[in-house]
Amino acid sequence: MLGSHVIGLLKTGSSQTLKYAAIVTCLAGLSNVVLIALINIAAEQTSLMEPVSTKSRILFLIGFAIFFLSIRSSLFVANHFLQQRLGELRLRIMNKIRLSQLRALESLNQSQIYSALAKEGDYLSQNFPMLVSAIQSVISLIFCLLYIAYLSIPAFLVITSITIFALFYFWSSRQSLNLALLDVNQHEQSLFESIGHFLKGHKEIRLNRVKSNALYQQFLEIGDQLEASIVKVGGQWVSLLMFTNAFLYVLLGIVVFVLPFFLQGFSDVIYKIAATAIFSVGPFTTITITLPIFSRANAELDEIYNLEKSLDSNSTYKQSNSNTAEPLFKNFEKIALHNVTFGYRNAAGEVTFASGPFNMQINRGDIIFIRGGNGSGKSTLMKLVSGLYLPEEGIIEVDDIAISDINAQSYREIFSCIFTDFHLFDNLYGVDKVSANRFSELVELMELTGKVNLENNRFSTLKLSHGQRKRLAMIASLLVDKDIYIFDEWAADQDAHFRKVFYQQILPELKSRNKTIIAVTHDEQYWHLCDTLYTLDLGVLSVDPSNPNPI
Repeated sequence: MLGSHVIGLLKTGSSQTLKYAAIVTCLAGLSNVVLIALINIAAEQTSLMEPVSTKSRILFLIGFAIFFLSIRSSLFVANHFLQQRLGELRLRIMNKIRLSQLRALESLNQSQIYSALAKEGDYLSQNFPMLVSAIQSVISLIFCLLYIAYLSIPAFLVITSITIFALFYFWSSRQSLNLALLDVNQHEQSLFESIGHFLKGHKEIRLNRVKSNALYQQFLEIGDQLEASIVKVGGQWVSLLMFTNAFLYVLLGIVVFVLPFFLQGFSDVIYKIAATAIFSVGPFTTITITLPIFSRANAELDEIYNLEKSLDSNSTYKQSNSNTAEPLFKNFEKIALHNVTFGYRNAAGEVTFASGPFNMQINRGDIIFIRGGNGSGKSTLMKLVSGLYLPEEGIIEVDDIAISDINAQSYREIFSCIFTDFHLFDNLYGVDKVSANRFSELVELMELTGKVNLENNRFSTLKLSHGQRKRLAMIASLLVDKDIYIFDEWAADQDAHFRKVFYQQILPELKSRNKTIIAVTHDEQYWHLCDTLYTLDLGVLSVDPSNPNPI
């Protein structure tokens, strides 16, 4: 149904506010027609050489005041009402995203998420006054038809029939227009992805002219497709606009040139009906202009709801324990993985890479190293151990308590992780108090003194080299007091000095505080510092015997 998403969005709000907006909008339409009637009366008095009555003047001023105030009120209330609905929709989807299972979120198109949460709602916000004006125009047209019925029933029947035909034409045109607008949205998303290649892969394309040219050629093709789809929408809109103009002239022609020959006494009211029909040009044109806007707003809301359906259909989020202040497993002694498996699947649900079965024991206060080649499944194992991925088969137990959807969030709360694709936040979110002395010690240890400060829990800058950003991520991780620290190849991007700091200072200091460390590492010279060394090869985990002298 045309505008079903827009209407559905508005229905989620207060019925009292909707009723008020509907009343003032109807009042605006009614006062509009009253003004036309008063103008017709005044024009008739003038044509008869009679003075315009004081009553008509006063009624006109009152009608204009009601018209002005009701339109102003309806636009203000409707806009405020819409912003609340869009805000609630964004918050609802954002809450589902933040509580989503990681794997499910990874399977979604990030450009679609950005587009849905940012661009789509903004379009509706910016153009909603036009949509309200269109609704007012519809109401004005209805009252205009009622006024014409008051003047002449036959004229009302003829004009209403022509108007219904025009509305039917608009209705039949909506589907092709909606499809064209969806096509525009898809090409815009493709364009954003192409721009992302230029920005994120700039180093690579500067080193390879052939790749740069091929990427640019793809950008041109996408741009041409987007241009063609926009032109198609514009062409359909122009066709509707031309139909509107033709319809109005046909309507006026019938009123002025045809009806007088068939209706007795029609000449007495012809100028009033003609004036009303001419006045209807404005509202009818507004409706025509707004139709593409309304269709696009509906199509873009469809993108938002499709995103929400993707989150809901896969049951990707769980509220359980999401607000638990104290993790249930804070005082754990042992974590065990029993025949844990996990598989990556394509869109058809087929497993493209399988890991496991993993059998592993993690004791409190241990340092565990994991080694393995690229693509062996190390990062997957870290996400399983930390609860970011839930096992497809097998179980994870904490002190003989099995981890499930119900307690998974409490389990995750005991971890602080730095993954290879880590994200560095600009603020120490969720950390109430940070010791200035502790921060200074860590900054000095990571040799970032003078490069970054902490102001109201916010880092003064994130514009650092990759190695410095990784050291700042280490500072942020250590400032969060957790029981288990996971470092996924943290030392890989550091020089020999900071590798030594990592293995001989940071890890022993954490162990002395009875913290558990799980580190993915390739630094063979430091393997003797761990309690247990695991080897991961093609998704199979085993205890490595090459660690004869663990600490």
